This record gives sequence, structure tokens and C-alpha cells, in this order.
Amino acid sequence: MARTYTQLVALVRDWCNRDEEVVSDAIIQDSLKYAADKAYRTLRVPPLENVAIYEKSLLTTATTAATSNQESITELQLPYDLIEFIQIREVDSNGLTTRVFNEKVDIRTFNDTTAEKYSNNNYWARQQNVLFLSPGFGSGNAQNQANTIELYYYRRLPALDAVYSVTVLNYNAGFLTTTGAGSGVANSKQLYFNSNTGTTAYATQSAAQAADAGGTVTATYYIGTATPNWLRDENERILLFGALGEIFSYLQEDDQAKKYGQMFYQEIAEVNDEDDKRNASGGNLQINFNGRGLI
Repeated sequence: MARTYTQLVALVRDWCNRDEEVVSDAIIQDSLKYAADKAYRTLRVPPLENVAIYEKSLLTTATTAATSNQESITELQLPYDLIEFIQIREVDSNGLTTRVFNEKVDIRTFNDTTAEKYSNNNYWARQQNVLFLSPGFGSGNAQNQANTIELYYYRRLPALDAVYSVTVLNYNAGFLTTTGAGSGVANSKQLYFNSNTGTTAYATQSAAQAADAGGTVTATYYIGTATPNWLRDENERILLFGALGEIFSYLQEDDQAKKYGQMFYQEIAEVNDEDDKRNASGGNLQINFNGRGLI
């Protein structure tokens, strides 16, 4: 059964067997955050996979035309939660692949027009939070066919205590609650209702009034429910052992810190191994490697 964030903090306290005066809730919460940060470094499982889609209008604006000595380039902002790249592909309006950017180069080689690129086509590089693709969107055989670019990547999950924002869309999706909400409560926000439009929510009082000038507008405070988090909801032992390792390190109990640190990484290894077996099953597995001239 999935635990709430508050229940997870209580679980860690039970396991560390220390009262509030020795280990505060703030220390436990920091330890859980540190454990999650460490887990993201090595966990590579489907729940951490995500796809960012860049639409045609944005891509057209983000693409610099080719010159006499340089291919066209598309510059894209990377998702804030990106950990590791899996695939970058260009697709048409039917979702079919028009190109895969399969050559990764360092930023110096990317910018050096005289440097050799082994395929000299469909290569990419990264600088800070910007992704560079060349030739740019819609180039070559993909011209007039390309519709979007998909970035398939491993991500960080939302914070362990993250909640849904109070918006009309989240209200309609059932992600909000009035329990615990109210004036002065963190993350609480009002939504507005017009008596003549029933249970339809509006983001502002003026929008509710405009919906029907004759209706009575009322407001209710809402707060978001907890967002799903795979680590917290389905693999709490990873967080538990990781947090205990951090806590006992804080307490300078090195033997306990080492024990729980080993248990933490063992849990991660077992989850990764389980996914590796899934990936290798069901058919013949083929992976291509490019040694970039080194082998």
C-alpha cells in the first residue's frame, strides 16, 4: 500500500529509532531528498522514462538556416527534469520516423565546421541546458514531412511531497481537495463558481461573473492531492534505506551508515537488474555501437 509523504517520514523515524530531539523531521525530510537524488544517478527503469515533444511552430523558429560552410542548426531548451538521453528523433504527422539523431559529438566538434563528423549527418551536442541538432529541423529527405521532434529520456520524478497545483484543469480531473485547505495554508488557492453554471469552476472571480451576469459567485479554497511518485509509492525501501544511511551519517554512527548505504545500493541494483532481464527477454536483442574511430 502506497504511503503518504507524512507516513514515509514517520516510517523512517521508526526505523532510525531516534526521537525528535535527536533527529528532527527536517533532518529526515532532507535525508529522503538526498536519498532520492542519489537514486536518480543510477536507477534506469521504465517509470523514469519520459518523452518531450517539440511542435513544428517552435522548431521552425528555433532553426537557423544553413550557410555556405555550415549546416542548419536547431536549438532546443532541455526539459528541467532530464537525467540522461535515450533517443532523439524527428517524426512526421503520422508519427513515423523521418530521422534519428544518432551521432553525438562534443560541443567543440559540433561548432568546428572543419572537424570530421563520422556520418556528417543527423548529429547533436549539448551545452548547458540547450540541445543542438544538425542539420536542423526538416532538412534533407525530411523536408516538408517533419512535424515534431521527440526527445526520449530518463527523468527525475517530482519532489516526494509534491502536490497538484490548484487549477481549473486539475479540479476537473479530480486532483484537488478541500480537506486541509484554507486561507493561509501553503498551496491553498481559491476557485470561483457561478450559481447559474452549476459545478463549473473558474480561475478568477471575473471569469465566473462573465459566465452568467445574473448568477451569484462564490469561492472555495482547494489544495492539490499528492502527485504520484514511483519511488515513494512502489519502492519505498530504496528511499527508506537511503534516508537511514544519510541519518546515521549525520549522527556519526559510521557502521550503521555503511550498512544502510549498502542496502540502499543493493535495492537499486536489484531493480535495475530486473529491468535488464525484461529488456533482454522476448526476442533477439540487437544493439549497435559506434567507436568513433577508437576501435
